[in-house]
Order: sequence, then structure tokens, then C-alpha cells
Amino acid sequence: MNNNEFKHILVIISFTIVSISIQAQDLIVTNEGDSLNCKITKIKTDNIYFMFKYKDEIKNTLLPLGLVKFHQYNYYQIPEVPADKVVGNEIYPHFRAAINGGWSYRVAKPADNIPSEFEQYMKDLKSGYHYGLDLSYYFSEQLGFGFKYYNYHSKTEINNVYVTLPNGSSQYGKMSDDISINFIGPFFSTRLLGDNKKNSLLLNYGIGYIGYTDKAVLISDFTMRGSTFGFCWDIGYDIGLSKNFALGFQLSFMISTLTQYDLSDGVKTKTIKLEKDNFESLSRIDLSIGLRFTK
Repeated sequence: MNNNEFKHILVIISFTIVSISIQAQDLIVTNEGDSLNCKITKIKTDNIYFMFKYKDEIKNTLLPLGLVKFHQYNYYQIPEVPADKVVGNEIYPHFRAAINGGWSYRVAKPADNIPSEFEQYMKDLKSGYHYGLDLSYYFSEQLGFGFKYYNYHSKTEINNVYVTLPNGSSQYGKMSDDISINFIGPFFSTRLLGDNKKNSLLLNYGIGYIGYTDKAVLISDFTMRGSTFGFCWDIGYDIGLSKNFALGFQLSFMISTLTQYDLSDGVKTKTIKLEKDNFESLSRIDLSIGLRFTK
């Protein structure tokens, strides 16, 4: 992992810690003009139910809606009701399932020694597409954890490639790469819900297993397979379409480095250990759109 990738990780961790520290709570303004820093637990036809601090005690009570002039979720950044004291029938969604898909771009700079005739080939191979699934559970309105699976795919080829063999002879043929990169692992999530509890801003950070496969051709077929661990970071926004469904947009950044792989020609397999200067960066940016189910 190079210095730039390490700096990205530090920024992500810092941002996550700051997000965790923001435990926004709610505002109720009565008809008499009193303002309450509280935690709204549910709203029914006639009453609004909430928790608030009174003489160092946490009270669970209600007000008739006819006595309430105004209320707003996530108004106060400094809460009076600790998160571990919030009980009852919370009105926020606890479960979120997100299906994502979209465009991907591997951010590593191509090697300097690539012949000029292959520069466009390598640029084409850096772009691809991805699809995946996030499953999350929120144990409070702002904090949760989840599990992620993502698959990245990129493929390109050219014909009439000239190759000089070790015995001095030459061959012409096809060159192609068919690359698949899988990520699977847990993540931690912070969330800021909108007033209607349908729209939300999310920040996820996790670590997981990464599997790399390149089904390649250079005159003859061969396959490269490797595995490593990596980090993922997501920032997304969900727009509520109904009570349980939303349309989501997400920007993701995945950081990982491959230090060795197994090379197979279909007959024999050998392990290739890369020199530090030749480590293969698998880091990429994903732009996603997808549907969300919340409950």
C-alpha cells in the first residue's frame, strides 16, 4: 500500500469518527413557545411521543398534537437524551437492502514501460462496470453495520499482436484480458435521515476479502488468480419513493493492492510474487445507482 492510499484511509477513518460523534436529536415547539430538546419515538393520529431530560432523569411522555406548533427531526447536534436510553417504538427504519450497479474506473497510473502501441489498450482496461448488494441493520437512527458484496468487471482485446518467443521465433495472434474483482466483507455505517424519514445521507466504511481473476490470452490462454484484503468507503443519498422503497445514488472508493498471484496455463500452475515496485493496485472508483428496500 503506497503513501497516497494510506492517507486516503486516514481521511476516511477521521471522517467516520466525526460522523459517529454527531448524534442529532429532535425539536418540539409547543403552542406556548416552549422548545424541547428531545427524542421523538413515534407520532400517531392524536399524539406525539418523545423522550426528554428532566432534573437529570430521562422521561418518556407524550403531547397532544393540538398543543404542538412545530417539530423537526435532527435539529440539535448536542443531544440531551443519550442514545442508549432511547427505547420504545422508534419510527426510523432499521433494515436497509441496496442493489447497486454502474460505472467503475481503476485509478492506478499505468506503468511507465508500457509500449506506446498498448497505451490505449491499458486505458480501455481501466474502465469497467460493477454490480453489488449492501445489507444493513441500524441499531440507532444514526449508526448501523452491514455486509457488502461487489463484483467489478472489465474486458478488452486486440488482434494481430506480435510476440517473440524465448527460442527466438515469432508468432502473431490475439491479446485479451477478462478481469473480475470481487469484494465481500462487513462495514460500519452512519446515517442522517431527512424529516420524512424516507430520504437519507449515508457514509459507510468497511474492510473485506478481495478476489482477483484475469482470464487472459496472449497467443495462448492463461489465467491469473490472486487474493488480498482491501478497504471500502461509500457516500450515498437515498430518495424515498414510498414507505419502504427508495432510489439511491452512491460514490464508492475501494483500496487494495495485489502482491502475488497464481499463473495457470491449464496444465501447470505457479505462484508469482511481485516486487514491491510492481505491486498491482486494484483501487478504483465506483459510481452507482440502484433501488433500496427499507423497513
